[in-house]
Amino acid sequence: MINYIKSALFYLLFSLPFAVYCQSASPIQWGQILPVQPDTTNAYGSQYGRLLQLKNGVWLAAYTISDNAGYQKDQTGGLRLEVALSHDHCRTWKKIALLKDPGRDLDNAQMIQLKDGSILLACRSVRWQESYILPVYKSNDLGKTWKRLSVIDQNEGKQGALGKPDKGIYEPHFYFLNDGRLSVMYANEKHVTQSPSYSQIISQKISPDQGKTWGAEIWVAHEPGHPDSRPGMPVWAKMKNNKYIVVYEICGPEDCKVYYKISKDGINWPGGLGSPIPDQLAAPYLLALTNGSLIVTSNNSNISISNDYGLNWKTVDKAWKKTTWPSLYEIRQNEIGAVNSLGSKKGRHVVSIRIGNFK
Repeated sequence: MINYIKSALFYLLFSLPFAVYCQSASPIQWGQILPVQPDTTNAYGSQYGRLLQLKNGVWLAAYTISDNAGYQKDQTGGLRLEVALSHDHCRTWKKIALLKDPGRDLDNAQMIQLKDGSILLACRSVRWQESYILPVYKSNDLGKTWKRLSVIDQNEGKQGALGKPDKGIYEPHFYFLNDGRLSVMYANEKHVTQSPSYSQIISQKISPDQGKTWGAEIWVAHEPGHPDSRPGMPVWAKMKNNKYIVVYEICGPEDCKVYYKISKDGINWPGGLGSPIPDQLAAPYLLALTNGSLIVTSNNSNISISNDYGLNWKTVDKAWKKTTWPSLYEIRQNEIGAVNSLGSKKGRHVVSIRIGNFK
């Protein structure tokens, strides 16, 4: 017995410091915090920041702003989308454009650049429980001006007709397929009144002409017998092994935990609800690094890293104590940006970025 106690004490003395060291060591060292929204004079502030690096190295940011909390406070107003530009690797930003649809709320912006250099921006445009549209805007001058190009999906009804339960569409996210075609995923409540019923699923569409028109709906995440499960907020990317990965929250019985799926071609996805990512909760965002690593964050601020294409995940140091609709980007080699809607003492939110060095 005495020898056993001595052995146990020896193990604790020599293994504990090593364990603490391993736990505290993080591949990301987080540094300075910088505002992305260059003008913070509007009363509401900004949220849901999404970035895009252009082929010329310039960065664009799109985020949601409002002076009046949406069209429900002002029938001629609504949430709007602001676009800003950075020439210095996301350190400073200049506002260059404003997208608005009077009488409607614009939100959930996401951008992608086409081969010809033009830029597409998808978002949601809503009048709650009445009209839901996923429009696509196009810019031919690097984000300075925008014109509506197409509609990915929509659901229209009389005032209040699309509620109880809601039948909206939200959170579009673009990506390219292996053959160069543009594709998009989004959260979709339109099947809730069908049989079988699904409270929400993740849908996908493919464009044969770079965003001008959109093909048939593909179901990415749902599961028969689980009508109350709500997969949503999809973000997807191509991994270094040439497979595709999508991450998403599942609210409802799954309490908004984060899940993922992997596809060989980005079109055919495994059935069911997918596999969970530990320690992540609500509004996930995925970054596939050029070195092959995957990084995921979400609204609980945790950051998870996988070095084996999603088979295993390790939780590392947070960039933020509290996050709202976060996103992640590889700014330069070994440099990552974590975007957040940062609250202030005045109650106004400001989309901000925190720069981290990745080892």
